[in-house]
Amino acid sequence: MLKDISADALVACIHDVLAGKTYLAPSAAAKLAEGLTRVQVTPRELSALRLMADGKSNKEIAGTLGISERTVKTHLGHLFEKLGVTSRTEAVKVATRRGLVRLD
Repeated sequence: MLKDISADALVACIHDVLAGKTYLAPSAAAKLAEGLTRVQVTPRELSALRLMADGKSNKEIAGTLGISERTVKTHLGHLFEKLGVTSRTEAVKVATRRGLVRLD
């Protein structure tokens, strides 16, 4: 519960907890959920992701970023794992939903 809870809500919460229920303030639940959906990607992974979303091949991404294709595959593999996906299409879809990339 949060500090700004009303007296009536506090009493109801205490009764619920004493009855074996769990209480989580809605605003605290929202913040917790936000933290769970946030993905920590490196700047290089994000660059590779954005180029991939633009339809670039691994070879083209490597050339643009000045890295090897193997390094691109490593970055994309890490991204797939972080996003919980198995394909380029899924990665772009999830990344777009999470605001990591914008499709123009």
